[in-house]
Amino acid sequence: MPICQSCGAAVAGAVATCANCGKALAAPPPAIGEVVADGTASPWGAGRIHQDRQWPTPSRGWLTAGRVLLAPTVLLVLLAALGSTVGGRDVAGVDDDPGVRWTTQTFQMWLQLTLTAFGTPIRNSNTSSYGTIVVGIHVLPYLVALGWLALLWFGQRIATRARADAPTAGAAGAQALRTGALSATAALVLGWISTGSTHKETLSLDMHITAGPAMAPLGVSAFLAAAVVVLSVDGQGALRVEAARRRWLGGWLLAWQHAARVVGGLLVLLTVVSVVMQVLVDRPFPQSAFRALTVNGGGYLFGVGSGARVVARGVRGGAADSFALYDLGEHGGQWWLAVVPVLLAALALGWSAHRGRLPQLDRARLAVLYAALTSALVLGTSIWGNDHTIMKGEVRDTRIDLLGWSLPTVLLAAAAWAVFGALVVPAVLDAVRRTPVPVSASLPAQPTDGPDAAAGPIGPVEPVEEERSAVGHVDLLDSHAAYRRPDAG
Repeated sequence: MPICQSCGAAVAGAVATCANCGKALAAPPPAIGEVVADGTASPWGAGRIHQDRQWPTPSRGWLTAGRVLLAPTVLLVLLAALGSTVGGRDVAGVDDDPGVRWTTQTFQMWLQLTLTAFGTPIRNSNTSSYGTIVVGIHVLPYLVALGWLALLWFGQRIATRARADAPTAGAAGAQALRTGALSATAALVLGWISTGSTHKETLSLDMHITAGPAMAPLGVSAFLAAAVVVLSVDGQGALRVEAARRRWLGGWLLAWQHAARVVGGLLVLLTVVSVVMQVLVDRPFPQSAFRALTVNGGGYLFGVGSGARVVARGVRGGAADSFALYDLGEHGGQWWLAVVPVLLAALALGWSAHRGRLPQLDRARLAVLYAALTSALVLGTSIWGNDHTIMKGEVRDTRIDLLGWSLPTVLLAAAAWAVFGALVVPAVLDAVRRTPVPVSASLPAQPTDGPDAAAGPIGPVEPVEEERSAVGHVDLLDSHAAYRRPDAG
């Protein structure tokens, strides 16, 4: 039965005033014993709802980041386990005990090598009564790095497509930060697991040896790699809309699409070449270490075929072995076959620019991006070590290029092939097929009246959720429209 909140008398029936005090009932009073939500005024006899105390649960973004990072992280562990099982202790050409296949030490060694896929060095510190020697080895195994990036990219694509709506720029940035933070955490945990230390004593020497990845660079590189991949996937919609508003950004984005497609195909080709070299050739990298995991033979051949100069030195020092395609010296003439993948990539780049009807300005942007990507590809095959020694108060730093390159020749060769592929080849194709292109993209005609008159020089921007998206005036419904400006015809 309802009660009056002023005097507490019971009120029978649905009346507007209390029969006892005569005051108006502002609202239907709650009945005696009626349960009301916690935090509201509690009349006489009303119960309260007490929520159960619950542990906080991770948000959807953190759960998504964990799911997409699971496969790449498992890949690193599996490769380390496979290497320590199959390869044993055959690392850097040294096999201390061929009969031992699985030990904690071998697993740590192979996990250290696997983590170099993030571009971070392995450090070996030897401290004794004579001083400290810190040796670092820098190597980037393309096969492992590409596998990690591909798994993360595919996982993020699946997670993004499962969403009902496309993520905004802010949501994409937040998710990139979450995934980067978890990636750095996972990499640091693996780095901590792979770090090992031993203590050796002899009659005259007491040594403490510690080997493991450089932790700070490992965390930073793992964070940046994951954040960039997630941002490139989730931020596509926002980037396309922004590129539709800014013509220069649309031109760079269009050039990036062409360059990334050609370089992606090139990496697949070079990976196949690397695997074949690993099987058929005893040492793809002459006089260099970690040949069992790096699998960078294809990139090495690409650098030589482009005309860059190799500068290599043995593990134990000695004279440098420097040669180039135009200066082979004692190296055989079979190195000229290395030109084949370089030429194929340049021709593919030229055909892509011609087929996409890229204007001359966009082709110049394409040349810049292609030169930057191929330079990074060649320089990434470098293997070098540094030695920091503190002995009796004297400090000495040395660096040895186990497999290095002359930087000016790499940049010059990359620029030459980029100009040939992005400018010369499409110009020849345009002349042969009689399909000239303008210097720069022309703006679409702007309506003088109607609902689209205030949309700006590029017209209205389509919603990101739809299948049509503006990327430098591009219609994504066409299979090749993502690589062509419609105003080019």
